[in-house]
Amino acid sequence: MSYRPKPTVWALAVVVGVAVTWWFLNRTSPAQRLSSEAAFRQSYLDAVEGKPKPGRTKCQDCHVDNEGLSPKVWSELIDRASLSRDEWAEAIPLAARCGLCHVVPDPILLRQQSWQEVLWRMEQLMTLRKIPILTPEERQDVLHFYLTFSPVLLPHLAPDPAPTPSSTSFEPFVLGNPKGPDRHRLPVVGHVQIVDLDRDGLPDVLVSDTGQSKVTWIHRVGPEWREEPLAALPYPTHTQLIPGSRSGSWDIVVACQRVLAPTDELVGSVVVLVNDGNQHFTPRTILRDIPRVADVEPGDFDGDGDIDFVVGAFGFINQGEVGWLENRGNGNYEYHLIVKRAGAIHVPTADLNADGRLDFVALFAQEHEQVSAFINDGNGRFQEHVLFKAATPSFGSSGIQLVDLDRDGDLDILYTNGDNMDLPTMVPRPYHGVQWLENKGNLRFVWHDIMRFYGAYSAVAADLDRDGYLDIVVTSVFNDWLDPNRASIIWLENDGQQHFTPHGIARSPINLISADVADVDLDGKPDIVTCAFNLFPPLPFERTGRITFWKNRLPDRRAARH
Repeated sequence: MSYRPKPTVWALAVVVGVAVTWWFLNRTSPAQRLSSEAAFRQSYLDAVEGKPKPGRTKCQDCHVDNEGLSPKVWSELIDRASLSRDEWAEAIPLAARCGLCHVVPDPILLRQQSWQEVLWRMEQLMTLRKIPILTPEERQDVLHFYLTFSPVLLPHLAPDPAPTPSSTSFEPFVLGNPKGPDRHRLPVVGHVQIVDLDRDGLPDVLVSDTGQSKVTWIHRVGPEWREEPLAALPYPTHTQLIPGSRSGSWDIVVACQRVLAPTDELVGSVVVLVNDGNQHFTPRTILRDIPRVADVEPGDFDGDGDIDFVVGAFGFINQGEVGWLENRGNGNYEYHLIVKRAGAIHVPTADLNADGRLDFVALFAQEHEQVSAFINDGNGRFQEHVLFKAATPSFGSSGIQLVDLDRDGDLDILYTNGDNMDLPTMVPRPYHGVQWLENKGNLRFVWHDIMRFYGAYSAVAADLDRDGYLDIVVTSVFNDWLDPNRASIIWLENDGQQHFTPHGIARSPINLISADVADVDLDGKPDIVTCAFNLFPPLPFERTGRITFWKNRLPDRRAARH
C-alpha cells in the first residue's frame, strides 16, 4: 500500500491547500491568471522548442536497491512508480504539501540534481517560518516525484548574439577607478545612474559601490574623468537624486542594507546625503531598523508639495515590506507600512490611473514573482492590484522599468527575469530573459515575450540607433560564464512594431547588474554605462570589471538623418 499521511494531518493540509488556492484565484483576475500561465508556457516552452522533452526516469536508472530506505518506504515508492504524473501528484497530495507558500513548481523547471537542493532549501525556509517540515517518508515521496519527472539536464539556449557590427556598435572604456589586481577582492557595485550632480551641463555617473560601502561620483575634471567618494554608507544598493534644500543643488537618497548576506535582521536604512551646494555631502538617516532596503523612490504622495519616499525593503524570508515615508517638514519623516512581503526589488513611481495622484509599481521576487500596482487613494493609503504573477516560484524576477515602449501615450513595464540565487548551485535557466507588459488601460497589462537570455538583470529602453523607436539594452549577471561566447550585454533593435532583433555588444566584463543610458560624451548619440557585481562564481578574472562606459559608434550620417 502506498504511503498516506495521518487523516488529521491530511485533512488540515487539504483545508490549507484549498484556502491558499481560493486566495490565489480570488486575488488575481482570470485574465491575469491566463496571462501568467501563457507567459510561462511561452517563455519556457519556446526556449526548448525542437528539443527532446524530459521523459520519465525509471527507478533502475538511478539505483538498483533501496539504498538504506526502510522496506515499507521502498515498497511505497515502487508503488508510486506505477502511477502517472497526475496520479502521483494527487496521491501525495502535492498541492497541499508544496503549495502553502507559492505556486507548485513544475518538475521540468530544474534539472534532477537541483531538486535535491530544492528540498533541502525548502526545509530550511519552513524551519525559519516555523512551519512543520515534511516527515522523512513525505520527503522521499515528494523528492522521488520530482526526480522521476524532471530532466537530467536543462536544455541550452541558442548562442548569444556575437558582438558583430550592426546598425550601431559600442566601444568600451573603463570609467572611474579600475578593478584592481586582487582576484579575491573583485568589485561589487550594485547600481549606476547617469546624472548631472553639479549642474554644469555635463553628464556624471553616480555609483553605489556596495562592496566598498560608499557612494562615489564620477565626473569630468578638465579633459579627464575622476571618481570621488561622497559618503561612507553601510552597503548602498540604489541612489536617486532629489532637490536639495540649497537652491540649485541636488541631494541624494540612498537605499542601504548594512550586510550583503541574506538575513531577516532589521539592518536596512534610508539615508539622505545633504548637499552643501558644493557637492560636499552630510549623511542623514531618515529611516532605520527595517529589512534590507533595495530601492527608494522620491515623490509627493500626499499632494502637499514636498518630497516623500516609497521604500522597497527586500528583507529575506520572514521580513520584507513596502512602505512610504511622509515628509512632516523640518527634516522629519513618518513611516507608513503598506504591505508586509519579502522580495521587493524596485518601486518606480507614476500616476498610473491619471487621477492626479502619484502611484507606484512594485516588483516582488522570492516566492511571489509578481508585479503589482499600488494605487494612491489620496488619504495615505494604497490599494494593491496584481498586474502579473509568474506561474512558477523560480521565475527569477530581477528588474522593471516604467516606459512607454510602444509610444502610445501610456506607461508599459519593461521586465527582466534572470535572478539565480535561490539555490546553491547556480545553473543557467532557459526561461530567463526580457519581456514587456503592455498597458491596455484600466490597470490591465498584457505580457509579451522579447527574448530568452540567461541571467537577464537590467533592461533599459532608449533609442540607440536614432530611428525614432525605443530599443533595449539588456545586461546579464547569471550567465554561463565558463562559455567564452556568452554575452554580458546586448541590445535589442526595435522595428517600430515592438519586434526586436538582438545584437551583441560584448562578452566582457561579466556580471553586469545595472545599466543606464544617456549621451555621456555629448555627441548626440545615446551611450551606456554599466557596473559589475562580481560576487557569484564562476568568475573568470580576465572577464571581470567595474564601471564601463560604452561609447555609441553610430555613424554620424545616420544620427543626423533623424
